[in-house]
Amino acid sequence: MITRKKGDRSKILLNEVDVMILEVLSKNKDKFSVLTLKKKLKMSNLSGRKHINRLVDSKFITKVRVEGQYKYVLNITPIGKEVLKIFSKVM
Repeated sequence: MITRKKGDRSKILLNEVDVMILEVLSKNKDKFSVLTLKKKLKMSNLSGRKHINRLVDSKFITKVRVEGQYKYVLNITPIGKEVLKIFSKVM
C-alpha cells in the first residue's frame, strides 16, 4: 500500500460535489454566477473555489467575467455534458 506524504493530494478527476455542480449548470437555462451557485449548494468560499477551479482547469465548465462588475458567470461545456452523462449512469 502506498501512503501519501503530508500535503500530497489525490489526483481524482471528479467527486460527488463536482458532479452536483455539473448537474445544476446543465439543468438550469439561467446563467449562474459563482456566488449564486455556492449559495444554492450551500458551499463555503474555499470549497467552492477549489471545485470550480478544478472544473475550469479540466475544461468541463467555463468561467467568464461580466464586464464592468467583479462577477463571474459559469457555463457547462459540451465536454462537461458528456462527462455528466457518463457519471450519472455510474452513480
